[in-house]
Parts: sequence; C-alpha cells; structure tokens
Amino acid sequence: MFLIILILDGVVLMLTYKISYDNNLQIFEDQLRGAAKATVHYCETYNVYNDQTDEEIVDPLFDNICELFNVTYIYVVEPNLDTRSETYLEIAFGDDASEEAKEIRFRGVTVKGKLNDSEIEAYNGNTDGVIKHEVTQFDDALICYMPCTHYVDADTGQFVQYKKPLIVASEIAVHRVNARFKHRFAQIAFLTLSITLLIAASFALLLYFKVTKPLRVLSDRMSSFVADRKKGIRKLDEKGGREFAQMAHSFNTMTEDINRYIDDIDALNRDKHTTEAELNIAREIQMGLLLPGHLHSDRYAINAYVKPAKDVGGDYYDYSVLDDGRIFVAVADVSGKGISASLFMARAITLLHQNAIGGHLPSEILETYNNTLTQRNPGGLFITTFVVIYDPSTGILTYSNAGHNIPYLLSDTLIPLDEAHGVAAGLFDGEVYEDATVMIKPGDSLFLYTDGVNEAKNAENGFYSTERLEEKLRDCIAARTDNTLDVILDDLHGFTKGAEQNDDITILTLQTTLSTNETILRLRSEVEQLHKLKEAIFALPFGDDIKRTIYLAAEEIFVNICSYAYDAPDDAIIRLYHDQNHITLTFIDSGRPFDPTRDVLDINDYDHENAIGGLGRYLAFSIAESYRYEYIDDKNILQLTFSEEEQNDDHKEA
Repeated sequence: MFLIILILDGVVLMLTYKISYDNNLQIFEDQLRGAAKATVHYCETYNVYNDQTDEEIVDPLFDNICELFNVTYIYVVEPNLDTRSETYLEIAFGDDASEEAKEIRFRGVTVKGKLNDSEIEAYNGNTDGVIKHEVTQFDDALICYMPCTHYVDADTGQFVQYKKPLIVASEIAVHRVNARFKHRFAQIAFLTLSITLLIAASFALLLYFKVTKPLRVLSDRMSSFVADRKKGIRKLDEKGGREFAQMAHSFNTMTEDINRYIDDIDALNRDKHTTEAELNIAREIQMGLLLPGHLHSDRYAINAYVKPAKDVGGDYYDYSVLDDGRIFVAVADVSGKGISASLFMARAITLLHQNAIGGHLPSEILETYNNTLTQRNPGGLFITTFVVIYDPSTGILTYSNAGHNIPYLLSDTLIPLDEAHGVAAGLFDGEVYEDATVMIKPGDSLFLYTDGVNEAKNAENGFYSTERLEEKLRDCIAARTDNTLDVILDDLHGFTKGAEQNDDITILTLQTTLSTNETILRLRSEVEQLHKLKEAIFALPFGDDIKRTIYLAAEEIFVNICSYAYDAPDDAIIRLYHDQNHITLTFIDSGRPFDPTRDVLDINDYDHENAIGGLGRYLAFSIAESYRYEYIDDKNILQLTFSEEEQNDDHKEA
C-alpha cells in the first residue's frame, strides 16, 4: 500500500513539475513582452536616430525598463536584410548582464550575420512579439522581438515612419528562469513528500489497530476450527466497525453451516447412486422412443442424429411412411433439459406420431398436437416443432412450423423453408398453424436441425452461427454430396474442438433419389412430342393391354395441355413411376390454372349430338384406378394411378 502511495505521489510530482515549469516559463515570457512593449513605446515617443536626443534622459529610461521588468538586456537595432546584419541604436544592461557584452555591445556597433529568422518575422510586422530560445555568444537566453515602425515628430506632433522598421528586443538569461523554477519546485516537492509520509504513517497505524489485529484474531479462530472442528470453537465477539462486526457474524454463521453441510454430505452421497440410476433409466427410455437413424428406399434416404447436452435431453426427431406412400418427417426441441423435458418429449412424440398416421396436413397435425399438450402442462414447458409431409410420386413437399428453426432445401440453390409460421406448441390453446408447399426434384435433399447446431460454442465462446451452417450447406450443393449430415457434423466437431456442449444437437436429412422404377420426361407442349411419351409408356415392364390403356389416358391429358395450357408452346413434365402392380402418371405444367377433375361429365346425361368437349376427360379418368389434381407453386399437377388388375368401370377420385 505504501508503495502505491509513493507511486501516486511520484505521478503527482511529475504532473506538478510540468505544470509549474510551464507556468514559470509563461511568467518570464510575459515579462519579456512587457519590456519589449515598453521599449517600443519609448521608440515611438523619441526618434532614436536623432543625435540631439539627450543621452542623460535616454540611458536612464532603458535602465529603468530593465530594472522594472527584471530583464538582462534591452536593445534596439536597425536591420539590414541583404547582409543579415544589425546595427545597435540603443542598448541597456540588467544586473546579471555579461561584462563581455557590455564591452562589445554599444551604440553604433554593427554585428554581421546576426539577423535571424525570428527577428525577420518581427520586422515583417508581428506586433505580438516573437519569443525565441537562443544560445548567444554571451548566454543561453529567452528573447522577445517586436517591430517599431514610426515615431512622433517633436515639432509637428505627427507620426512619422522610420526610414525602415526597427527591431526592439528584450532578453532574459535562461539560468535565471531555471533557478527560480527549481527553488519553487523544491518547496512544492518537500511539502508534498512531508504530507505523504504523514498520511502513510497515519494509515499504517489505523490499518494495524482496525484491520490487521482483528484479522489475526479471525485467522487464529479459523485455524483452530480447521485443525479439529469436532472440539468446537469459541464464537467471535460481534463488535467493532460495521464491516468487522459483519465479518465476525459471517464467520460464526459459517462454522455452524459447515458443520451442518458436512453432516449432510454423507446423506447426499447415499442418494447419488439412486439419482444416477434414475437418470440412466430416463435416458434409456428416451433413446428407446427414437427411431433408428437410417431409413433407405429406392426413392429417398432418411438419416438422423441426436446427441443430448446432458444425460437426458429435450430434442427428438420422428419419421414414418404413411399408408398412401407419403413420408412424414418431424424435428422438435423441448424447452428445458433433464427428466421433466424427457417426459414431456415422450408425450409429444406419441401425440405427433398418432396425428401423422391419420393422413392430416402438417398444420392440422400441429393444431391437434398443440391443443392436447396445453391441456396438461403444469411445468409450463413448450416445444418447437417442424413437420413435413413429402409425396415421392409428385415431388410435393408440404410443411408447417411451430416456432422452430428454419430448415433448408438443398436443390440447385439453398432454399430456406420460411413460408409457414406459428408459435411453439404447448403454450396457448387454440393456435392456428399454416401450411406451405414446395416442389422438389430427385436429387434434392431436406435439412432439418435444432438450435444446438447453430448455437454451438467453441472454447472461445464463439457461436457456430447460422451463417456458417448456410455456407457449409452451399458447399454440399456445389459438391453434390449425398451425406450432408456427416459433412455438417464433421465441421461442427472441428469448430467446437471438444468444448463443453451447451445444448442438445439434432439433425435429420431427407435425401431424394431418382429410382430405377421412375422416368421423368420434359416435353414441349406440342402434339409432335407424343411419340416420346408413347415410347416411355411402352417401355414399362407391364402387359400391352395396360400400357395401351395408360397411353390412351396420357394422350388425352397431354393434348389438352398442348391445346389449352399455354398461349405459346412451353415445357411440361411427365413423371412415370411404377412398383410391382401399379403405375403412377403425373403431369406438371406451369400454364394457366385449370382443374380437369371438376365438372367431369356424367356419361348417362351426355348429349352425343350437341355436346362439345368433356368426353376425353371422362375417358381418361374412367380408365384410371384413381386420380387427383393440385395447384402448387404456380403449377398444375395432375396424378393418375393405374393397376394391372382388371379395370373397374366406375372411376373414383383419390
């Protein structure tokens, strides 16, 4: 502490030294300016060139100025700018003037090469005074230069210009400046150090009696307690200053608490093994509810990964193949961690799965799911959930979002699935959710995740970030990788580098593939393209009868697209997919919206003689086992399904 005081004292002295020196220098500069101005005033009153000027009057005036302003020299010179010389017209000496200067500086003497830049600046009209620190042949000095341009004519009383401006100078020896400053600073330093020593001594005494001695007593009592707490300890007297009374009270309370806590530790240790066993059971239940991390078919591949941040987490994923061949996928994140979150998650999985297999839209699934969770939720937990229904036969992906991270579609570009919004489930009853759809093509993939990915931290507390995730996903698109999950996990582990996991991490990918049982045609909407459609249909591994039936329907639908969908020919996509017994034919065009399944005629009411149109649609739909129409993403999508089994004459809409 004393060292700190000395350091602070030294800093104060350094600042005082600088300020005092500047002030002292300013005082002497003011003296120089005052002496120079007084001399200029004299030169304006008397013509210094006038040989009749009474030297008995002049000399005392200059001497009086030196004495009044306490300067070393006062002189007036006539400058010669061409030779940079100056001629002394008047000069006076102070008490500390050099004897050598007195011998060689006098009226009429000319000093060649003496004229310097500061004198020239004054000569050019700087009336404020030019202060210059110079080392002359006589001394180290501070000099102030001022110009004098006119005088008062004794006869007329009018101002008369000197034939050339004169230079007036006042000079002080620097040793006088320094001597005065050192004397004053020595007084200040002595006073400062004396006060510092007095304060330090007072503080040391106060520290000993008010701090050191009470702390020593406290230390002795603590040492006794640590040595053998079972012997007990005499309590400290809770007196003295407020802080030490509070410290004594805290020590007394601490000893009581420590004794109690140590007695409780044994009981806690006995319960520890029971708690660990319960956590193991909860973890096994949770992981048992999750489906396997892989599901592959000839048209898609699902890969999933989950890693809880604690023994029991709150993330989960789910998927299933519905009865109609569509794929259900979901990822969710429960607020909170531990056993309560795990139990809430188990309930949520059951509800979500039950609603999915009912064939509902994602928004309907979430609405029922949310309303059920809010009815019995005493802990106030909530769960963010993203639900997807994907139809491989049409490429239509429908999704809905309950407050979850925005997933991505990896297609030709990275597409965020951000068209559907909603609040997290479990908070408010009666929430309404919305659906959004997107068309995906074979080779595209879906990437779903929880915030444990983008909010993962490294050892420096930096976040993995959504921006980095999007960058790596774009790299996957460029590389056409089919193992997006592994790429992201490798990058995530490289970023965190073993740092403690702060949240559950869950990732699920749905990769679409072009099946060997699938053919995709992109045809111009021109009737001349029919032969390509016919070739694709007759290449199917089925009997000629069913292929002729399919082509009959396909021809009618394609001709209608060519005739009515576009103002000018454009592209239409036809997807042929087959399994062992069924063929699915899907037409996709971006022409004007039209639902061909509406107002299909009743053959019994058809007027064969007068009716125009409609018979072709009736024919196409009557020979199909089932059909359906949707308008999604500005596209007409018509799907017809055929069976190799005997065709039923009654058409039916799916």
